[in-house]
Amino acid sequence: MHNNEILVKLAERTITYFKTDLSLPIEDGYEILDVNKINYLDITTLISLSNDMIGTVGMSVSKELSIEMVKNFVYGDISDEDIEELSSENVAETLNITLGNILKELTIIKEGGSVNISTPYTMHNSVNITKKRGGSMYLCRLKLKEEGILLSYFM
Repeated sequence: MHNNEILVKLAERTITYFKTDLSLPIEDGYEILDVNKINYLDITTLISLSNDMIGTVGMSVSKELSIEMVKNFVYGDISDEDIEELSSENVAETLNITLGNILKELTIIKEGGSVNISTPYTMHNSVNITKKRGGSMYLCRLKLKEEGILLSYFM
C-alpha cells in the first residue's frame, strides 16, 4: 500500500459525495502532495486510525463552505442560527461518511487487516500542524467554486 492510498480513495469519494449527495459543483481534479506543514482552514475535522493502519485523516473547509454544505444536506426550513450550529457537525459527518465508505477499498483491508476509526474531533479557527520527525504528511486540495477543501493524512 502506498502511504497516500487513503487520500486518493478519499478524494475520489469526496468528489462524488459533493456532486451527488450535496449537489455542489466540485471540480474533478486533485493532486496529492507530500508536505511538511498544513495550514488548515476555518473548520477542521480529524479522525484517528488505529490497528493495522496508523495515522490521522483530516478534512478542512472555510466557514462559508461549511454553511453551504449544511444548506445542501438538510431538507426543509432551518434557521440561520441552526445552520451555523450544524456547520461544524456537518463537516465531521461528511468526513466520517466518506472515510467509512472507502475503508473496504483499502489494500490493508483487502489483505485481511483491520482499521479502527476514532470519533471525529473538530477544531475551529485556522490551525497549523507540522510533520513530526520521521513522519509522513500528505495534503490534497479539492476545489469548489472559489472555495478549497483540504483533505489530509499524516502519521
